[in-house]
Amino acid sequence: MTQPFEHWGEFYLLAGSAAAVLIGLIFVVITLMHDRSRSSVLFGSRLYMGPIVLHMCFVLALSGAALAPGVTTGQFAAMCGAIALWGLARGLMSTLGIRRLSGEDQPHWTDLWFYGIIPAAIYLALGAVALAVQSGAEWAERGVGAVVVALILLSVRNEWDLVTWLAPRADGASAKD
Repeated sequence: MTQPFEHWGEFYLLAGSAAAVLIGLIFVVITLMHDRSRSSVLFGSRLYMGPIVLHMCFVLALSGAALAPGVTTGQFAAMCGAIALWGLARGLMSTLGIRRLSGEDQPHWTDLWFYGIIPAAIYLALGAVALAVQSGAEWAERGVGAVVVALILLSVRNEWDLVTWLAPRADGASAKD
């Protein structure tokens, strides 16, 4: 693997563009929260919206690095490794934060999986891919592509989850509906 991602330009251009659009859409989601208290919004942002933005920033960074001329395999592998560690830490923080919620704030059972456990697993996979990139494994480029697609799909699912949860409900409807 001399120049990493030599034939992947269109894929990373599309992935980076999708990530940028999804980051913009999270700002639309925030506007749906105008009737909620500031403390509620900040707390929810830390556990739910922040990770989505972080995932998409990572997709942008990986896409940019894959498209940037002169980025070596070693540099790209180091970037993948750093992102994997940061993302894993963030996934674990979300998992622990969501597990602590109880009472009126009790989350839906899927929240733990889609905002905490699955992202952590994706970043573990990125760590393995970083090692594969560094060692020049034949499957490494496809592995990075798979992680990028997984992060985009996860973020689309999570943004949809947030929008449907925040959407106006009929009077007297429960937030858990």
